[in-house]
Amino acid sequence: MPEPQYTQEQENELLQHIFFGKLDNLPNLASKIVRIFTSSTFTDTSMEQKHGLEFQVVDMRWGVRDEATDDHKTTELCMQEIDNCQRVSVGPNFVVFLGQKYGYRPLPTKIEEDEFLKITSVSNSEDDKLLNQWYKLDLNNFPSVYCLQPVSSIFTNFTNRAHPRLMEEDQSQWWETMGKLNRAVRVAAAELLQQGRFTAQDNHRYNWSVTEQEVVRGILNAKDVKEHTLAFFRHIENINVSLLRHSMKFIDIAAKQVDTEAQRMLSDLRDVRVPATLPESTILRYTVQWSDDDGLNKTVHAEYLQNFIETFYRRIVELIDQGVRAQHALAANRVYTEILQQLHAVNNFSQDFQGRTDILERVRNYVQGPSKQPLVLWGEGGCGKSSMLAKIAADSSSWFPPKQYNPIRLIRFLGTTPDSSSIGPLLRSVCQQLCFLYQVPENTIPVELSQLINYFKRLLEKTPADKPLCIFFDSLDQLSSADGAHSMSWLPPTLPNYVKIIVSTLPGIFNILSTLRNIIESRENFVQIKPLGEELAKTVLVARLSRQHRKITDAQWELVHERLAECNIPLYVKLVFDEIKLWKSYSQPQEKDLAKTVSTSINKLLGRIENQHGHILVEHALSYITASKSGLSEAELEDLISLDETVLNDVYQYHLPPIRRIPPLLWTRIRNDLPNYLVEREADGVSVVCWYHRQFAEVSHERYLVNAETCRKYHSQMSDYFLGIWAGCPKPFQFSENQKRMFNLQTTDGEADRKVPAQPVIFTASTTATNANNTSTIRYNLRKLSELPFQLTRSQREDDLYTHVLFNYDFIHSKLSSMPLNSCIFDYENSFDYYHDKEVKLMSDALRLSSSVLAADPNNLACQIIGRLLPFYTTCHKIASFIDQCESNGLQHMALVPAYNTLASPGGPLVYSLEAHQFAVYGLEVVSAGQHLLTVSNKFIVFDLSSGDIVRIIDPRIEGIMTYLSVAPDQRYCVTITISNQYIICSLLTGDIVLRDYQAPGNNSNKNPTKSTVSQPPADPLLGAAVSNTHFALWTSKMYQVYTNKGELLATQPSRYQIIQIEVLPGPEIEIICRSEDVRNDQEIARDRLTINYCFVPNADNTDDNNTEQRCLTGGFKNIHSALILTRDKRRMYTCCEINDNNVEVYINRPHPVKYSTERVWAFDHQLFENKDRIFAFMLSNDENYLMAVTFKGFKIFSFRSYLWKTCVLPGSVRNIMSGTKRLTYTAAFSHDNRYCIACIKSTVYIFGVEWGELLASLDSHFGRILVLKGLSSASGGNNYVITTGMDKTTKVWNLENAREKSISISQMDKAIEMLHISTETPVILAQTRTQLCLFDMKTGLILTQLSASQHGSMYQCTALCSNGLFAAAAESGNFVIWDIEERKTTFVTPILNIYQFLIHTAETMILVVNHEPLSSGAPSASNNANANNAQAEYIVRAVSYAIPDGDVMYKISFNIKRMHLPKKAACTVDDTYLIFIEEKKNNDVLSLYDPITGEHVHNVKLNYNNYKDITSMVMIPKQPFLIGLIDAEKGVVMNVRDKKVHLILPKWSGQISYDGKYGLYAPTRGGLEIFEFRNGKVVRTLIGKVAEGVFDVITFFTPTNNHVIYYNKGKRTIRVFRTKDGRQIADMKCPAKVRQAVATHDGQALVVAYEDGAVQMFLIADPFEPENVEHLRQWRQQQLEAMAVDPAQQETTD
Repeated sequence: MPEPQYTQEQENELLQHIFFGKLDNLPNLASKIVRIFTSSTFTDTSMEQKHGLEFQVVDMRWGVRDEATDDHKTTELCMQEIDNCQRVSVGPNFVVFLGQKYGYRPLPTKIEEDEFLKITSVSNSEDDKLLNQWYKLDLNNFPSVYCLQPVSSIFTNFTNRAHPRLMEEDQSQWWETMGKLNRAVRVAAAELLQQGRFTAQDNHRYNWSVTEQEVVRGILNAKDVKEHTLAFFRHIENINVSLLRHSMKFIDIAAKQVDTEAQRMLSDLRDVRVPATLPESTILRYTVQWSDDDGLNKTVHAEYLQNFIETFYRRIVELIDQGVRAQHALAANRVYTEILQQLHAVNNFSQDFQGRTDILERVRNYVQGPSKQPLVLWGEGGCGKSSMLAKIAADSSSWFPPKQYNPIRLIRFLGTTPDSSSIGPLLRSVCQQLCFLYQVPENTIPVELSQLINYFKRLLEKTPADKPLCIFFDSLDQLSSADGAHSMSWLPPTLPNYVKIIVSTLPGIFNILSTLRNIIESRENFVQIKPLGEELAKTVLVARLSRQHRKITDAQWELVHERLAECNIPLYVKLVFDEIKLWKSYSQPQEKDLAKTVSTSINKLLGRIENQHGHILVEHALSYITASKSGLSEAELEDLISLDETVLNDVYQYHLPPIRRIPPLLWTRIRNDLPNYLVEREADGVSVVCWYHRQFAEVSHERYLVNAETCRKYHSQMSDYFLGIWAGCPKPFQFSENQKRMFNLQTTDGEADRKVPAQPVIFTASTTATNANNTSTIRYNLRKLSELPFQLTRSQREDDLYTHVLFNYDFIHSKLSSMPLNSCIFDYENSFDYYHDKEVKLMSDALRLSSSVLAADPNNLACQIIGRLLPFYTTCHKIASFIDQCESNGLQHMALVPAYNTLASPGGPLVYSLEAHQFAVYGLEVVSAGQHLLTVSNKFIVFDLSSGDIVRIIDPRIEGIMTYLSVAPDQRYCVTITISNQYIICSLLTGDIVLRDYQAPGNNSNKNPTKSTVSQPPADPLLGAAVSNTHFALWTSKMYQVYTNKGELLATQPSRYQIIQIEVLPGPEIEIICRSEDVRNDQEIARDRLTINYCFVPNADNTDDNNTEQRCLTGGFKNIHSALILTRDKRRMYTCCEINDNNVEVYINRPHPVKYSTERVWAFDHQLFENKDRIFAFMLSNDENYLMAVTFKGFKIFSFRSYLWKTCVLPGSVRNIMSGTKRLTYTAAFSHDNRYCIACIKSTVYIFGVEWGELLASLDSHFGRILVLKGLSSASGGNNYVITTGMDKTTKVWNLENAREKSISISQMDKAIEMLHISTETPVILAQTRTQLCLFDMKTGLILTQLSASQHGSMYQCTALCSNGLFAAAAESGNFVIWDIEERKTTFVTPILNIYQFLIHTAETMILVVNHEPLSSGAPSASNNANANNAQAEYIVRAVSYAIPDGDVMYKISFNIKRMHLPKKAACTVDDTYLIFIEEKKNNDVLSLYDPITGEHVHNVKLNYNNYKDITSMVMIPKQPFLIGLIDAEKGVVMNVRDKKVHLILPKWSGQISYDGKYGLYAPTRGGLEIFEFRNGKVVRTLIGKVAEGVFDVITFFTPTNNHVIYYNKGKRTIRVFRTKDGRQIADMKCPAKVRQAVATHDGQALVVAYEDGAVQMFLIADPFEPENVEHLRQWRQQQLEAMAVDPAQQETTD
């Protein structure tokens, strides 16, 4: 129905009504469908994309099958379809075409009993007999009616296609009989009218045509017809009635004459009633001349036809535009629409509810009672949970006194809409509703999920007493598993006052019910929904029948009772109702008429529909729905059937259609006979038809798709549709030989355009879609992106799947841009069920490795794929094709292209790297039965181990980071400690946290310490935490405290010795391990003497007064040393004893010989094996069958099965060293199947084989020390997975099964790169870290050589490289070294300390070496303590110019500095005109100018300009030999050093200038980037607006050709590239690590980037709008591949 127009006041009232959850007077939902009922064929749907609408045309006047005639339902269905069009259509919903033919006048299908008796009373005996033969009395209807019998009930061969001759005879007899019946009722009606027993309207009902009935329904009785209807009237002049073959098509003919009665009724309708209802503007009139050639001829009437088509199209589009504009603002309010849809669902679900008063009363008591926890309705599928919850929601407002309360109902039927299908949109929608009700600004709703969950919980606390809030969430199992929704952490376990939450779920699905039982302690809050019971089921049936004005006979009830006694769940009752409502009183029920189970009932229902509507049509239509991934829209379904030749050949056996498409009537009939079993829901942004219940889908699949080949055929046809193969082109088909004869065809070959839409990946895009920023104008074809991979995979069309989906850049990029990354990876992994392809696995693994980047920005797809998969280009052709697409289509999204493989390639042991933490990850635990990974740094972050996706982020908002994590055995909560001496209790079920400062006894410090106090390290810092299900303990070195799991302090106990480890046992009991002597952490000792002891927690009275049972200590005091480990049952201990040195011994836990009832002791049992090496720690395998001893040189592994041990020796000089606080654990573990031993030393993971102890692999991917190691088995495939975290802030997941596979190495230095240089003439890169100086090959990225003047390694301070790449200079371990790059040898070495700058000058023939030294030995250095920092340091700066390459001293310059902490770097002006230093003269800074060639002093320039600030750097000004740029913290000053004058002051300049000197860059650390004219500072282009991106260092510069601007922000960690001439961003690349330096090549074609993790990468700048850039990329790649072909050794690791 059209939406009413509202005033602003009415709109506000309506918003209040809807947002409060009122269920009365609900407005209709705004539609996104244009659905027009018309008798013409109009298939041009090009206007649909203008408003994003779905366009549907309903033509019920052609394609009517014999089955439709048989049951006489055609007219009834037409009326229903008109109602449907009026209900859902935006704009036009009915178009009538009236000419001079009144049309077919049908028999009434139902006649009320009284009226039928009147008719027979005035009928003659022959008519009376005929009427009583064809009409039977149905007493099951009230009022009772006479029903017209199906034709086939009397003419049994009416639809018998197996015998065409018999069928033709029966059809001929029926048309003759129908004529007699029509005359009988019309004559009788006329007689009754004459007698006054019928009104004129009564009589008219027996005479009117289908067309008039449609017009009455669609126009005369409709509302707002001006906005929704059109009428086209056509008058043909001079019709030649004598040409009956033609004229009968255009005018009513009776007895070879014009039917005057029909013409009279037509004239009344067309000329009187319709014009009286419709305004003249909506009536289009045409007059045409008759043609004896077919009456209307396409040639003769071409002008009329063209005018008609254009007018029709224009007026329809006008109505659509008008309809879209008429939709009030609320229609665009997503939250309003969501709530309204849910409220309609409540009314629909609750309308049939009967009984179950006991559950309603129980829920009412909950709502009115004091319970502070949610209520859970649970039960098996089909038991009526949704109806129960809807009824509760409908009744809940009556449970509050109306004068005192205005209750709020917040209802969501989960999975029914996009905003109720996943947790993020759901909570956001709920928060938006609450914000409106509580008058909270909507812009305060956070985006990040963990913050959103906390915000939701805080919003609930705002509920006022007079507006109690009831929240209803139906079908928790329908929530997507993404973001950890099934963990239920988002559901508050404890509710604020005046808030109640009621949820429903299935048992056993995703363990949701079990999780809820863990969260909700009260068992009273779990209500099971059981079957209805026989009596209640009958009550429900009676009520439903009554609402349909139906009943059944007593004999029929007997059969129903039998069935209800066997099964009475609501779903079965509904199926029974839909069967018995069709029973007539004259029907004799049989046993087979009602099935005994749900599945057989569904099968029977489907069988009945097949018999009624044709087996082929029904099977194919329902097969398409069942075979779809998420349902099909009705337009899609009609398209698919219209492409299905099997269906069309069956439908059109006996006639040629005007267009070869399925008549809409046929699907409408099927849908009408499946009431509420096929439901509409939203999927991928459109309304789709899908099965109401999963049991229907299961039965349908078993019935139609159980045959593999048949199933594949349907999936293949759906694949063709979503590929758009037949869009805009004819599809061939074959006529049968019978059709060829019947229709006088020349051939059996045919073809027809099926008018199906094209299926582009992107529907619409603006002309600026190539701009990476302009994605808002793009609308993706979500249906194709979702369905096509699913269909191609199941149709086993491998080549098409690879070509159009898995290796299609546009498809993958579009899917990543519009859907979760996991859904894209699923497409790859789903294909493994049908065929395994190495390249598919590589692509899948590459996407998984790139997950953290692509999830944030899909535009990085090309960069990530090329960077990881380029080595496979020559051996994997599909990957090669994808890379080619990345370097063509992908340039529109990312113009930075890796020059070579720059990232970790898949195929090796690394599964993915999780990079969500901002700081080092010190805590790691596997939770949720191995499904999730809990990591802690400054936040709690939970990852999905199957996908790498972030499930949850909990931000405790602490200063510093968490350094220890302990999780309860039942995983309900965890405890962490922080570097700030705080501890955090975090509920893993809800995400709620308790953050507290640790208070040692006697510490009475201020609760609000000053900042200086907080910044100081605590005197006795927390060292660890131990957690049981009920208690936890915190310890420092000399004290521990025990708490309940709620955080209540139970006991504080000091310790004589340093505490190493504590475990909390039941009781609660404490197991405490200490050092038995005071030893510093860094003190080297022969062995660590340890003690183990046990004690019960004092002040913890966990027993009631009547329980006198004594508690028994788990163990007693024991002296040991070095290491120990206990089995989980605390019955065995493995350790070293003082008597036997380092031998490993076994101790057994036994009762105390005297105090056996209250204490147990550790007693020596036997020696495990002899050992001479010092042991640092023990590790037990998960099944406790293996023991690992950590020694200095490796590991010793003991098998309890064979009682043999193996030694695993670390390679080379690698050693195990225990540093820092003494620990009993080590970063080592066993794999879950005990095949591997894994150990982490520094940043390397070593993998040993347990069977033989051999080193299998060493994995280097962490940049920084590894902190935590965990082993587990993956959920799929049983792979051995190991997880590591490191100081580099990453968490890496490794697959040990791939440990032996060769991985493609990436050249990387060992530390952060400090300096980077490139040559303009030779393809080399010089990179320097603190300990390495390496040459990289610019073409391959490989390290060519490492330069070191010392055989024992060196330390480097700074470096320089000549632009020609021939010579380099290095400050190496106190020496100045000149290197000959070609010869790889030094040409000059001399000792110089504290070098801080090299400056190559004078046409690169000389190098200036600048160092500084304290003026006196007593002067403080940079490393002195804080007191020395206040002293004034004095340095002497020496600058010596050496000749390149011989090192001859050309001149020396020296000067003293006092005021500056460190000397500033020197600069040289253009053309080597001046060499400039910043010196001190009389405590003032001056520029001291020297001749670069001779070193002679030229003059000084005083820096006495206004607002002078300390200079941070000097910048050379291109093409200006006398100008130098002086940069300070606030501005840039351009100084003319020759004239000693300020040339220009630029308030917004940080030193970046174009190579032609025309433009500068302004890039403040707080965000933003502008290009300005250098001569006047005028901003000419804003590249990045002044957005708040935080305060971070930036790197920005022009490329040497000035074509592009490079910008790197350390906060966002992305490199952005802008085109200078128009400011368009062409790249926004996420960097794998922090960038230390970036340099563009001299030709502006490439960018070299140096990272904090020691990697050097080069990217080609392939601007898609610069042909020379694209051509350079092509040539580069071609030369690279040619080199690979010549040198196959580069590929051996990929083969």
